[in-house]
Parts: sequence; C-alpha cells; structure tokens
Amino acid sequence: MTKNQTPIFFRYRFLWHVLFWIVVLVVFWLIYASIRGEYYEEFIVNIIQLPAKMIGTYTFIYLVLPIAIKRKEYFVFGFLVLIHFVLYGIIVRASIYYINPFPNPRGFKGTEFFDLTRILTKAASDYVLPGIASAIYIFKRWYLEEQKNKKMAEEKIAAELNFLKAQIHPHFLFNTLNNLYTLILMQSEKAQDVVLKLSELLDYMIYKSNVEFVPLVNELEIVEGYIELEKMRYSKRLKLVYNVTGDADKHEIAPLILLPFIENCFKHGASKDRINPHVNIEISIKPEFLTLKAVNSIPKIKDQEEDENQGIGLSNVKRRLDLIYPDKHELEFKSDDKLFEVLLKIYLE
Repeated sequence: MTKNQTPIFFRYRFLWHVLFWIVVLVVFWLIYASIRGEYYEEFIVNIIQLPAKMIGTYTFIYLVLPIAIKRKEYFVFGFLVLIHFVLYGIIVRASIYYINPFPNPRGFKGTEFFDLTRILTKAASDYVLPGIASAIYIFKRWYLEEQKNKKMAEEKIAAELNFLKAQIHPHFLFNTLNNLYTLILMQSEKAQDVVLKLSELLDYMIYKSNVEFVPLVNELEIVEGYIELEKMRYSKRLKLVYNVTGDADKHEIAPLILLPFIENCFKHGASKDRINPHVNIEISIKPEFLTLKAVNSIPKIKDQEEDENQGIGLSNVKRRLDLIYPDKHELEFKSDDKLFEVLLKIYLE
C-alpha cells in the first residue's frame, strides 16, 4: 500500500472543519463573557450565532472568493464582498435578535433591528472569520498546486532521465550483437563469454539501473564488463589502458552515468581509427569525489556525420549530469588533431 504523503492538516477535512468551529465558538464565548461577566448567557448566544457565521463564511469562500481566484474579476469580487459584508452583519444580528431567549441580548432591547450602524458594527466585529477561513482556503489551494507542479516537474525530469539513459542501449547492443555474430561464424570459443557478459550487462541496464543511485562497485563492474566486450572485439589491434584507484565500497553513483563516456571512446575513437587506435581510461576515487579521465585516438580524416552524432551523445549525458548532479560535477572536453579527452569530476554524497 502506498503511504499517503499529504500532510495531516490536509487530510480528515470534515474533522478539521469541526475543530475550526469549536475553536471559534470557544474563543468568541470567552472574549464576550470576560467583558460582560455572563458566561452561561454568552455561551448560549454564541451557539445561536454559530450557524449564521458558518453560512456567511462558507458562502464567502466557496461562492465569492473563487471569482477572484479563478476568474480574476476583481471589480466584481470587490462589489460582492461589499454586499456579502452587509448581508453577513444582517444574518448574524438576526440570529441574536429573533432567536435569543434572554430578555436583553447585548443591548437589543428598545432598538430596531434594521439599524444600519449596528449591522455594520456587528459585521465588522465578526468578519474576521471569513478572512481567516479565506486565508486557510488560499493557502491550501496554493500548497496543493505547488505539490502538483512539483510532482509534474519530478515526473518530467524522471522521464527525461530515463530517455537519456536509454539512448546508450541501442548502439551498444547493435555492436555487441554484430561482434557475437562474427564470433559464432568463426566458431570462436569467445562467443560463449560474449553471451554471458552481454546477459549480465543487459540485466543491469534493464532491471537493476531503474533506481536513483546504485553502489559504485556495481557501476564499475558494468564498466569493466563493457570494456571486456570491446577488447574481444578489437583483439590485439587496440592499445587499451584501464586503471581504477581508490576505495569504491562506500560510495553510490547514478546508474549508467560513466558508461556513455567509456562507450564514446570506442564508438567515435577506436572504431574509426584504422591505423593506431588506443584508449586510456583512468578512474580515481577519493572520499569526497570521483574523477574520470577518458582519452581516445581520433582518425585523421573525420566524418562530419560522426562528429554530429558524437556531439549529440555527449550533450545527452551532459544534460543528465545537470539533472542528477546540479552544481556537484565538473565536465571538460579537450580535443586536437590526434586525441579526444574527457575530464569528469563528480562530488559524491
């Protein structure tokens, strides 16, 4: 069962309304009773007035206030507030004047009911209730709207992250299957190793990476598995250096955040360099941060389309870093005629 994340003061709506009016009754009773010294009489008078106050308050927050909030018709709203103010004073005064069982209900004896001054005075003294109720109503609407917007933003970011993360899968899978096909045709014993490592990688990518963070050790195992597959592909033609230093056991990292840079070394570097392909990958783990240095050779004759695809791929992973590690990472690219270098620094929690 999903736990209700709504704050308790937004749940149990009916009970909160009951509590609100109990507090109103007690506060008004004690205020008037302390002034007049008539606790029993004032208690009865406040109970009699309560339905009129409730009618006036709910009419305001559910009929008048929405005109300002939803329709933005402020002139009409101001006019209706003025009318409501007068009517509120009338119904509250009427509840005392006609229903009150006591002979002298707060100075009404010998006075006419339709005394505009007394009506407006009564409205002014009790109009704090629609004001307080309106403030609660507006705050509740604002809070729920903020929560809705926050949830939508989180869902949008999650969808974007999933999309960006999924973009590394097709190319990797395509290349690995091609390699596997070639090894099977050659009846190579390496085919079984490729199938096993590919199975492990796909299991991680599809099922185990659908969380916000994973143990750094697991992420490095996937990187090493990917590199092993690429080594099978290139055999001795590729000069590869892969080195990891530091303790990875105590850290977590966003899943598949390092792999795109590793994949980029092979996809746009080694696979295009037919003469002297080489890849140098160094990962250093410190207590506070992780650094990745990935260097690959680039062909003398560049393919413009490949350059554009490389730019798109790196832009995607950069966007993912911005979403997951805002202000907690540093990313730098360096390039010349022979080498392309990526320097990444992630501050670990």
